[in-house]
Amino acid sequence: MAILRVERFWLVVPKEEESKLLELFKAFPKIHWERSRHIETQSSKYSAHLSRIEETFRITLELFPNKKGLLESFFAGREEIDEKQFRALLKEISWKKLYRTAKWAERALENLKRRKERLEQLVPEIKFWSQLDCPLDFPRKFERYHLISGTITKKNFEAFLKQAGDLLEESWVWSTQDKKDVKCILLVNKENAEKIERTLQKFEFNFKRIPYLKTNPIESIKRVEKALENVEKAKERVLKKASVLNEKIKNLQAWYDYFLSRSLEEKTVEFQHTTTYFVAYTGWIPVIDKQQFINLLERKISQYGFESREPLQDEEPPVILHNPRFIKPFEFLTKLYGMPKYNGVDPTPYVAPFYLIFFGICLGDVGYGLVQLILSSWIKKAFKPERGAKELLDLLQVLSFPSILVGLLTWSFFGSQPFLGPDGKFLGILPLVNPTGELMKALSIALFIGVFSQMYALVLRMISGFKTKDYKTAIYDGLFWLVFFASLLAYFGLQLLTGRPYKIFLYTLVGSALGLILTQGRDRKNIFSRIVVGVVSLYGIVGAYGISSFVGDVLSYSRLFALNLVGSVFGSVITQLAQMVKDLPVLGWVIFALIWIGGQLLNYVLSALSAFVHSTRLQFLEMFGKFYSGGGRVFVPHVFEGKYFRVRK
Repeated sequence: MAILRVERFWLVVPKEEESKLLELFKAFPKIHWERSRHIETQSSKYSAHLSRIEETFRITLELFPNKKGLLESFFAGREEIDEKQFRALLKEISWKKLYRTAKWAERALENLKRRKERLEQLVPEIKFWSQLDCPLDFPRKFERYHLISGTITKKNFEAFLKQAGDLLEESWVWSTQDKKDVKCILLVNKENAEKIERTLQKFEFNFKRIPYLKTNPIESIKRVEKALENVEKAKERVLKKASVLNEKIKNLQAWYDYFLSRSLEEKTVEFQHTTTYFVAYTGWIPVIDKQQFINLLERKISQYGFESREPLQDEEPPVILHNPRFIKPFEFLTKLYGMPKYNGVDPTPYVAPFYLIFFGICLGDVGYGLVQLILSSWIKKAFKPERGAKELLDLLQVLSFPSILVGLLTWSFFGSQPFLGPDGKFLGILPLVNPTGELMKALSIALFIGVFSQMYALVLRMISGFKTKDYKTAIYDGLFWLVFFASLLAYFGLQLLTGRPYKIFLYTLVGSALGLILTQGRDRKNIFSRIVVGVVSLYGIVGAYGISSFVGDVLSYSRLFALNLVGSVFGSVITQLAQMVKDLPVLGWVIFALIWIGGQLLNYVLSALSAFVHSTRLQFLEMFGKFYSGGGRVFVPHVFEGKYFRVRK
């Protein structure tokens, strides 16, 4: 069966046996525990420790960037070690020491960064006054005078001197000129300072401060550059001392997993129902695992009470999908759409064959199928992915086989068709279908698949309705539409092929149409409006389905060979482009290999992505939309697992 049977159970133990339950939870991670309504989760010291370790990770990554490859970052699973190795990592160094080192390094580097910024801002200011041959530590404030410094264009400087001549009688002016601008320092009487500044602004004077330094500009630049060198050396010393963070990153990860495990242990209190003398837990357990759990209880706990029952009608049990090994990879798609309800139908085994066909036709190339098989197998072996990443790779592995098969039937190898005879066939047989030369044949096959899959989806709607005891949906929205479309296709199709009508199909067509007219508006109270809605529903504007919806959905399947054709043409063009440079002297074969390998890999990625997206769309919209609604609750066991390591017992 595709959905595992589960039972609701209650476990009661005396309080003196409570300490043994934790080991029981760890030993049997196949239970969906229900949280107590009477316990509020409170933050613990473990949460604080985890936050500090996460902060240490952040600082370490900033100081020592360890950029993972795209494949590793997406697919890499946890490292597997044994308990002895794990405990050794914890004993080797304290996480608090690493945390203190990380915070010290962060503060030290921040101070050095600010010092470097100040020094770097100082360099252009000093260079601006490089013509001064005196120390820059002269006074900036005077009792009777005001210091003004900056730059002005040569033309405006001359105009300023003429206009402010009277104001500058008791002033001292120093200036130096280049081709366009004048750098100047003015020591003016405080009584005239405000007027002089307004006059300077009128002539677009650019005020520049003179940095206060004990040496002349040339010597000061050398000292600043020396200070910048010292900052870099100090940064190197800090990084060298902080390198222990990078060296002990596995120890830090072990500490994180340790506290995460303790945090999960602490959270078991959320599942408790306590009384003065007893502790009770409740949850859901798969029926096939119940006896194993009871045996474990008998071994570990001397006194306990255990009772279980089937789910009640108003309960919502969590769902576990359970399919054969060759179907299991397709559970990834079902979970992506949404889990079925406990009493519903798991669509996985019913739609998996169609997804194989969809993806196989869309990618449909021996070369690309082999690339996908080799690549997904290598990633699984190299990175040991887990959970969703592993499920995706399992699915891609399975999907490579129909791609290879369709590639053989269409005789497509990286977009090319080699070894064809004069009749355009290999051994007079292959390709059975040539999408590039037999477009109508390929389109007819795609539309036939569309018709068949739509009829199949209506059958699944009937099955789903009967299984959930929704008989009206099963008959009115499933059986009637199935008979209607089957009769419609059979009547007109056979008449077109044989030239004579088959009245039996006309009768079933009319009968099913009447059934739809009378039932598609069944939620309306007025009989007249019910019939009107029923008539309109035949077209597809309202109601569960319709002729327009059927035709539109069937036409959607034309994309199957369309995507196959695009991939084949692109692959063929890449091969032709590569062959154009093959005869170049010296580097011809090298350029050929670069163009062909790079282009074919790009074509594979684009074709595989398109195949996955469009096959998923066909399944989710054109098939799932007819019979499947999802909305089930996921079975979530309380597992004491770390984030970075899988610890072997």
